[in-house]
Amino acid sequence: MTVAMASAAIPPLLPKELSTIVDTYTPVVSAYASSALPATVGNCSAANAPKPCQDVGDLYATKSSFYDIQARWISGLNTINVNTVKLTYDANGTMNADVSVTFKSLPMSLHVDVCLPGAGCSKLLDNTDTCCGGPKTISATATVACSEVFPYLRNATVSNVSIAPALEVMYNISGKPTALFDATSVLQKELAQQGTTLLQNQGLTLLNEKIKQLYGDTIFCTQTSQLAWIAKNPQNSGSKSNAPATTTTSPKSHASFQSMSILCLFFAWIITLM
Repeated sequence: MTVAMASAAIPPLLPKELSTIVDTYTPVVSAYASSALPATVGNCSAANAPKPCQDVGDLYATKSSFYDIQARWISGLNTINVNTVKLTYDANGTMNADVSVTFKSLPMSLHVDVCLPGAGCSKLLDNTDTCCGGPKTISATATVACSEVFPYLRNATVSNVSIAPALEVMYNISGKPTALFDATSVLQKELAQQGTTLLQNQGLTLLNEKIKQLYGDTIFCTQTSQLAWIAKNPQNSGSKSNAPATTTTSPKSHASFQSMSILCLFFAWIITLM
């Protein structure tokens, strides 16, 4: 496919462009997300992790004088359903993406030893039934700053992470399911920290490259900047927002291709945090 930029186009107001794309294509995102995500993430070489699996090592491991806990992997990621996605932006172009997704089930491979000082440790449990069940709904806010100099999207953070119902680690005591501890706050904190790292170091790189490919070297973060550009380029004032033109597809079909290209990257960026 040969793509050429329309010579008289007005460069886009990027936050508005992304917000419109999200609003338009959210209904098709669940199908994309479920096919794009692996079944499992964690230590793929441990305890017969379901395939496909993305290996990132143990999800969580901690040891003390009284216990040794190892969360090896979590599965069911490809049972995702996207409930809501809403992208808003302020006058400075800072964007907030509020995302809520539900997983049918999130079985976690969990190994727990109980220990006594001087006596050693013995296995308390080693299964995928103890945590975390389903359905589970995860909500979060991804915030990113807009820059009119490449890279266009910067300073990503993930915050306001919530998980419901609670991620309680259960154990059968005398045949009765009993909560050993509530892992919700630990997981919420980890999601925010790891999500921010992934978003900043990997997700934004993909998005920025695609945005530059589609829109070139000029985008706007604020309406004030866009209006100032139009005032300096009155010959373009009657043109619509910058959209690539192609020699092999119609404008309508290419617009869909452009929107979906950005959208797929955008949701890969957000959803794979969960």
